Amino acid sequence: MKAKTQLQTQHHPRAILGQIHEYISGNGFFFTKQEIGNFFLSLKTKPFVILAGISGTGKTQLPRQFAAAIGAKANCCLIPVRPDWTDNTDLIGYTDLRGNFRTQALTRQVIKAHQYPDEIFFVILDEMNLARVEYYLSDFLSIMETREKVGDTVITDPLISTELLGEHPDPDLMNLTIPDNLYLIGTVNMDETTHPFSRKVLDRANSIEMNQVHLDWTISQEPVEPLSGVYNDFLRANFVQPKDVSEAEKEKVKNTLALLMKINEILKMADLQFGYRTRDEFAFYMLNRMEIRELVSENEATDFQIMQKILPRIHGSSRRVGEVILDLLKLFTEGKMNWEDEVYASEIIERIGNPRKRNFVYPRSIEKLMLMYRRFEEDGFTSFWI
Repeated sequence: MKAKTQLQTQHHPRAILGQIHEYISGNGFFFTKQEIGNFFLSLKTKPFVILAGISGTGKTQLPRQFAAAIGAKANCCLIPVRPDWTDNTDLIGYTDLRGNFRTQALTRQVIKAHQYPDEIFFVILDEMNLARVEYYLSDFLSIMETREKVGDTVITDPLISTELLGEHPDPDLMNLTIPDNLYLIGTVNMDETTHPFSRKVLDRANSIEMNQVHLDWTISQEPVEPLSGVYNDFLRANFVQPKDVSEAEKEKVKNTLALLMKINEILKMADLQFGYRTRDEFAFYMLNRMEIRELVSENEATDFQIMQKILPRIHGSSRRVGEVILDLLKLFTEGKMNWEDEVYASEIIERIGNPRKRNFVYPRSIEKLMLMYRRFEEDGFTSFWI
């Protein structure tokens, strides 16, 4: 069967995402257009995304298929994480007995990305929480936090210190920064065999939960050829620091910030409040959405961000954690529920029903909060992940 001719376009993000969706569907994987759009916005907001969920839901396939759809399959590097990783030597590199620095897979991908600055490069850390993420990735994440825009380019501090490079350093490694065309995606299974995430890791990523399973066969369609000529301006960050946001753009996210203030006041009850980084990246995501506003609505984008930046912070067994969940449910169902004194999970679930079929503005978040509250009530402990 002859493949469809690829979309002829000047590569407007919405058109590219439509082609990506067709390509992935043509290969037999089911993701909605909104989920593809959310993955795109998450990468554009911060080049570090966590894909979490049960085994077999396509966590590894989503970035691999996404890369293949834009002609970047050869630039997609899969790195399986080992349980015995206790530092960054297996990921970044190490100094051998002769004083020479030996690069590992992530550093080699960084070097390649520098050599082809217009192309898009992906690194997938497969099952990244088999080892403690803070042990082997903390240095890389810290360097990522030094990002700043210089003109149209995003730069960072050097990835490898001069002390580690030895007496005769490789010129390719001197002042090696994390390039703005490199995107890091971690896949995780949250079960008893893996390690939980610290706030340091969660604050620095969009954590996308992928537990929705559609067991029906996807509708078969003609295969779609990958796009060509998709360059890094498709994913490059528009905003890195608050100074990159104009006054007019700040006005566009005024309602978003008002909602975040209400949420943070609720989280404070259990010492779960967030800081400036979460505020900034939430706002950057909402501003990036303007490029594909016909694909992802403002309410859908807000719902995705609450799920990915706010709810993963909630965990614990204290009464205050249960109150936080209830107060967030009241906030997100404001005007559509008569809460009175009902606090039992069964009553909440019965009253709300299926949030996705009702006229709630943030159905994903409401659905997750109901599940978290049921766990809290039944087990005396809850978290976003378990």
